[in-house]
Amino acid sequence: MTERPPWFGRAVGEILAASRFGIVGLAATAVHAGVALGLAMPGILPPLVANTIAFLTAFAVSFAGHHFWSFPQAPQAKRRWKARLPRFFLIALMGFAANSGALASWLAFTNWPQSVGILLAIVLVPAVTFLGSRLWAFADTRIAPAGANDHDCV
Repeated sequence: MTERPPWFGRAVGEILAASRFGIVGLAATAVHAGVALGLAMPGILPPLVANTIAFLTAFAVSFAGHHFWSFPQAPQAKRRWKARLPRFFLIALMGFAANSGALASWLAFTNWPQSVGILLAIVLVPAVTFLGSRLWAFADTRIAPAGANDHDCV
């Protein structure tokens, strides 16, 4: 049996974090889409207002999922949410600005359904959001080698 290179465990840990980030992101995206479409399609609110409310709702889902699952930490360090929250909110705001800009452009320059614009706008920024989250907002979490317990990460 061949011995694994020293970087292998860390690479697997990063893939696990990215996969968890993706799952949380999909859940937040589903919340975002449901709220935005639920408020905009029946004409309850204009699309950009509905999208703002949807963003804030999805942000809560996203932050909780990433704080507790995507980038776990030792139980005694859970209070780090106070440092993580503003950093992640800034990253999310930048993503939201890109999202809103895409939606506003869609609404201004196309005659296609607003629902398509909303759905397109909310899939544009996940990769950039992951990098910003991993490298800055949740940077206080090291990725454990493959097979390590989540609570081994600090």
